[in-house]
Amino acid sequence: MCNLYSNTTTQEAMRQLFKVPAARDELGNASAQPAIFPDGQSVIVTADDTGDRSLRIARWGWKKVRFKNKKYETWLTNVRNLDGWPWEHVINDRSQRCLVPASSFSEYHPTAKIPGATGKPIKAASWFRLAGETERPPFAFAGVMRRWDWEKDGLRKKADAELQASGAQVTAMAFLTTEPNSIVAPIHPKAMPVLLRTEEEFEIWLNGSADEAKALQRPLPDDALELAFTGQKADNGQSA
Repeated sequence: MCNLYSNTTTQEAMRQLFKVPAARDELGNASAQPAIFPDGQSVIVTADDTGDRSLRIARWGWKKVRFKNKKYETWLTNVRNLDGWPWEHVINDRSQRCLVPASSFSEYHPTAKIPGATGKPIKAASWFRLAGETERPPFAFAGVMRRWDWEKDGLRKKADAELQASGAQVTAMAFLTTEPNSIVAPIHPKAMPVLLRTEEEFEIWLNGSADEAKALQRPLPDDALELAFTGQKADNGQSA
């Protein structure tokens, strides 16, 4: 399960890569995000009925769930089974698909440790990036989104009380995972995110049929991905 990623791509570079006109950029002055955790603000790319794209802000986490054998609730951030409820309906609704821009993603290393804030050892994060000539080639996760319903869903956290009172619209998002390739598997053998790299893939995910979109749920080829480094829970462009 991927619960940490970065997006350090500049706003202008995102507009160019995802073909978003400046007039449809709703981000304001977006800053680099070297570490994005569940419920954090995330950039998404959406498409309207005409296919025109926008850059918007969402919150990472579809809803809170309690997984089997867990004592606490956690955010549902990843989606795997597209034939189960409610994903079979979500994938058929183009208006609920989005792109999630990123520059790297992380899985916690099974054995490596780093000093925590109190000095106690904590799990180290292994960061993965696209292979390429640039430091962090940008890409997108295959995302799904929905409007957060304050009445039915309640507060995402206590600090959202003012947002709820004002009726502010919040978009919740998650993204697809698939089986890992041989680069990710030694660190996380269960899954890796679905990574989209080309305009053709972006267009299919946003506007293609459900079957076309489902066909994108596949691991990235091994030669397209690299382990950037293992260490801190933020990617500031380090290398191994």
